[in-house]
Amino acid sequence: MEDIYRLSDFGYEHLTELTLDGLLTRLSETTWVRAGAVLGPEERMSALAAQIPARLVVSHATAWWVHVGLGRAPSPLTLTTHPRRRVLETTGLVVHELSLNRGDWETIAGHPVTTPMRTLYDLLLPLVRDPRRASGPQIAALIDDVPGDMVRRLRLYLDEVGRRPYAAQMRQVVDHFTRPGIRAATSVQRDEGTQPPEMR
Repeated sequence: MEDIYRLSDFGYEHLTELTLDGLLTRLSETTWVRAGAVLGPEERMSALAAQIPARLVVSHATAWWVHVGLGRAPSPLTLTTHPRRRVLETTGLVVHELSLNRGDWETIAGHPVTTPMRTLYDLLLPLVRDPRRASGPQIAALIDDVPGDMVRRLRLYLDEVGRRPYAAQMRQVVDHFTRPGIRAATSVQRDEGTQPPEMR
């Protein structure tokens, strides 16, 4: 497991010098890691641990970064209440007041995070729920980031949760954007520079 260098232990100036020297890479607002390190979900979750309040589940874009992300963690962090409740103080965080079933989250490095399937559902929901926000390129970019085996699991998951809001629309979207010609074209476009720099 890779060492995580924390701002509280080393100081910003020292960590910045090591970053400029090419020895460290910044991972989150408060953590760095050895340059070139290959990280898994446990290391990425550990990097966020100090920023996660109690009784909140890592979700949405932050959860996606924990599961498969490259580069730097999204900022601000996105979390979901569990159990569902009103949260009054959310400075520096995006907190969703949603209901999570036990199968919707798991524990990584001692902290709760939505499963990859629930995470993808949460990320797709705003894109299919509001036609004014619907964006083919956004949806294509999200689905293109999903590994092939996970796409198949997502399709099965959407069948299993068919009674959830907009699950049917999500199935249609996934079926459309995973057709061989569509997915190949999207990959070419992103290789030509549409991918965010931290994900290249």
